[in-house]
Amino acid sequence: MRCMLEELNSYTLSVSEETPWLLPLCFAMFGACIGSFLNVVIYRLPRGLSVNEPSRSFCPDCKHEIPWFLNIPIFSWVMLRGRSACCNKRISARYCIVELLTALLFAAIAWYFAADPLPAQMALCVWAALMLAVLCIDLEQMIVLPVLTSSAAVVGLIAALFAPWLVDSQSLGVQDGLLWSIAGALSGFVMLKLVALLGRLLFGRKNTTFEAPQQWSMKQDGDDIRLTVGESSYLWSELFMEAANRVELQQAAISCAPDAEPGSIIFSADSATLANGRIISLEEHECLSGTCSGMSCRREAMGSGDAHIALAIGALCGWQGVLFALVTGCFVGIAQALVARIGRGQPMPFGPAFIIGALIYLFFGNTLIISYLDYFAL
Repeated sequence: MRCMLEELNSYTLSVSEETPWLLPLCFAMFGACIGSFLNVVIYRLPRGLSVNEPSRSFCPDCKHEIPWFLNIPIFSWVMLRGRSACCNKRISARYCIVELLTALLFAAIAWYFAADPLPAQMALCVWAALMLAVLCIDLEQMIVLPVLTSSAAVVGLIAALFAPWLVDSQSLGVQDGLLWSIAGALSGFVMLKLVALLGRLLFGRKNTTFEAPQQWSMKQDGDDIRLTVGESSYLWSELFMEAANRVELQQAAISCAPDAEPGSIIFSADSATLANGRIISLEEHECLSGTCSGMSCRREAMGSGDAHIALAIGALCGWQGVLFALVTGCFVGIAQALVARIGRGQPMPFGPAFIIGALIYLFFGNTLIISYLDYFAL
């Protein structure tokens, strides 16, 4: 098996030297097809749908099955001018963009890592495809699916077996690379957990106390719920972006339990817990109201899914890659907020910026770090 891999690596290396454009072209064509499958993953997984059933792609509007000749990556979207052939509804440009980005990523990996073993290049492609799916889902749904990040972490471990120098430039043996990969994954996960904990301690709690008791109410507002306390109003989706978020109304009374003694009412995303321990399901009440003397919001400063992204980044890039991606991602996130005109307090996922920072490190990280050190050494 080892001899076969060595012969395969030797052959691909000779092909890259003689015709350097051939392997990137083949990788790009394969990447476009993988991008088409990623669109299925991005649409179905957050909705709890199977990626295998139905096996054929379908129109998201009329659910009509899409024939193969209208499902050619990139070209079908361009030829149909971004509209569905069955119901003429507009198709999101995301479908074409994902296929194009996957093709470009695969081609870039084949070009940049041409000297590395072919299995390592393939593992890098799979890792990049999984992280692109995580990026798109987080950007659209503001959730991170651990099944994708865990799979990317496993692929990172596999890449370290074939090219241990990817995770650490000093690693020359398979055992060293695997150990550095495991250490990078764990350190990345712990690092982001500590960042989230520090952010919660510094910025995660907001307390408001009223001089006189204020009226509060919770009512349906379209597809969302609106909580009004005094003159302030909050959307439920913003208050409970993370499952661990809580809202506490202090010295509060509630309309559905008029005999209960006033005390703290703690709201989670789907329930309210009274001071006596009684739990009220919010699905059973269209409207709740009462009075309170204060309000406290406990929010996660960073989504818990970002730690899972760090796990996947650390497995491939090591702890230094996580740190680089975290710092770079902050600048990317600022640019994203400025371009999208996202105001202060509005929800914005950090995962996409974090992943972009990791991709920058994958291709240019070592060069940038060496240049940075050389500059300050002078």
